[in-house]
Amino acid sequence: MLLTLREATKDTNMMRDEEDLAAKVRAAVEAQRAVVQAMHSASTPDWAHLDLSMGQLKALVALATAGEMNVSELAEWLKTSKPSASILVDRLVHLGYVERMEDPDDRRRTLVMLSATGRELVARLQRSGGEQMEGWMAQLSPEDLAALTQGLRALAAVVSREVAGGNAGDGG
Repeated sequence: MLLTLREATKDTNMMRDEEDLAAKVRAAVEAQRAVVQAMHSASTPDWAHLDLSMGQLKALVALATAGEMNVSELAEWLKTSKPSASILVDRLVHLGYVERMEDPDDRRRTLVMLSATGRELVARLQRSGGEQMEGWMAQLSPEDLAALTQGLRALAAVVSREVAGGNAGDGG
């Protein structure tokens, strides 16, 4: 009888631990969502005045990340058709964010790259989010900042392991 009682207590404690972990995970996810919503609200002015579609913005980010490429490569990067990518490029050229240039290695190819205006726009959008985040984090107590850093590093390690193992997105 005593052994059975011990086993029952152990099972009950394990269930409480699992419920406690699930509650902590839910609380962390809710906190992360609140941060994302606040960040989105705070950054809205930077993005709201742009006369760009999401596809055009993605094209700018792709060019800022990968550098010059031809329209076919951009279409692959964006996972869209070549005609759709070509339309995006035409609009971005018209707006002055992108330039076309003959490929010096193959005159039959045309390369697409960010113009100075496009580089400035992408840098401004990236900078504003990073500067805001630094400002918010600077307002945390040293203890909270250390705890946040520790938690983010731990989460980054889990994500890295899952991505390296090919398990990203399946929960384990």
